[in-house]
Amino acid sequence: MIISLICADDDNWALGLRSISSALKVAGHQTRLIFTSTGDGFLNKHNLETIKSLSENSDLIGVSSMSRGSKKAKAIINALKPLRKLIVWGGMHPSLYPEDCVEHADIICRGEGEEFMIELAGRLASGGEPWDIRNGAYKENGRIILNEVRPLIGDLDKLPMVDFSFADEFHVEGQSTIRPHMPTSLASSILFSGSRGCIFNCHYCSNSQLKMLYAGKGRYARKMSISRFVESARTCREKFPHAKYFYFTDEDFFARPLDDFREFAAIYPEKVGLPFECMGSPQQITGDKITLLVKAGLWRVDVGVESGSERIKKEIYNRPVSNEVVLRAAGNVNLYRQVVACYFFIIGNPYENQKDLLATLNLLRSLPTPYILRTYNLVFIPGTILFKKACQDGVIAGLEDSGYELDFLSGLEHRKHTWKNENLYLNGLIFLMAGKSTSLRLGFIPRILIPILVHPSLVDLNNRHQAMSKAMIAFARGWIRMRRKGALLALKVIKNPSLIYSLKRVKR
Repeated sequence: MIISLICADDDNWALGLRSISSALKVAGHQTRLIFTSTGDGFLNKHNLETIKSLSENSDLIGVSSMSRGSKKAKAIINALKPLRKLIVWGGMHPSLYPEDCVEHADIICRGEGEEFMIELAGRLASGGEPWDIRNGAYKENGRIILNEVRPLIGDLDKLPMVDFSFADEFHVEGQSTIRPHMPTSLASSILFSGSRGCIFNCHYCSNSQLKMLYAGKGRYARKMSISRFVESARTCREKFPHAKYFYFTDEDFFARPLDDFREFAAIYPEKVGLPFECMGSPQQITGDKITLLVKAGLWRVDVGVESGSERIKKEIYNRPVSNEVVLRAAGNVNLYRQVVACYFFIIGNPYENQKDLLATLNLLRSLPTPYILRTYNLVFIPGTILFKKACQDGVIAGLEDSGYELDFLSGLEHRKHTWKNENLYLNGLIFLMAGKSTSLRLGFIPRILIPILVHPSLVDLNNRHQAMSKAMIAFARGWIRMRRKGALLALKVIKNPSLIYSLKRVKR
């Protein structure tokens, strides 16, 4: 069969969709990949007609999206309906919130899509019906039918390499441009993941809901063997010979036994040899693991902290990681000054009070320097445990008020959702601390000024009059956009990515 696979997110890597494409090809089908990275979450009439034209000779059409891309997915599906082809909608949004999707696509896929799509294509090719396939969901006579989910793919080593063939791939970019995609136009980094799932159960994250969906269906957190992981990375590097580093997007790269790190450090430098960035949770970051990863080529580690408030981490996020554990992990990372430490914190959370935000400020002041702070704008991802709590508590009205359309990386966007205006001054202050922190400053804020800026009288004044808070948030948001563009430009000319952050390097 000829199958069009369309990514409705602003994500040209789309590793999940590329994995499905590879699995379908192994099963004997032909795929066409279509990406819609318009950058503004909007597709105009010309874009939609182009996507329709590219899909018209397909026997089956698959659309994939996260929550943020769901509006775009609906527009695509609506434009493709005149083709009278079966349209399946998969990805994180249908998996977490099927009730928003079954009205639009003929059938949706909840959870992993490789085996579902292979079975679906096989059914259609033989003239069969798709409705009872596991992982499927659809609407019939006004009732939502949720089929049983199939067991999780247990052995990731058996999956084929994600599809970077570029043999039949198109991108809709800007407002009107479409062209075959070539590997040289991807970023200077290579995105790749050697695992699926997460061992934690954070309520703001999709993994908590997916764990419930897959209860009794196999081990949720799974990993490739190190040998397979390194071999896959080697293949990726051959596909992208001009890339300067890997970004391993595993939920928690450190959630492996120490022996895996020993094996990785022994074979990765020789077989791949490209610097890499990865994510880690504070509980898993030990001195032994950091030492081995530095030996292998680690240049940056992204650490999810989320808040300095023990109450928020425990009661709201279900991420009970003490600040003591965070500081211990930070100390382990800081032993190697050639490694860029990047800490993730969530802002714009209406469940936080002033005490919670001041605890975050104190933790930021306590982290060993230098480091990079990245702030994430809270989104109540539809279908997650925290989304359901916010609905029950009356914090949000539902899907349209959840902030699902926001780019959580673009900064503190408070203008469209009133629930983000709580404690706007302190949230804005933390937002201004995003970027590089040193012994003298936290982002834009000189450390010497912090006691004055958090004085109760000044906090109270700015809570009553929000003009200054809104001005500094707008300034920080604009600066982040400029800094992001500058970093992308710098990566094109600077060989060592860590030099962009101007962090001191020492030999050990």
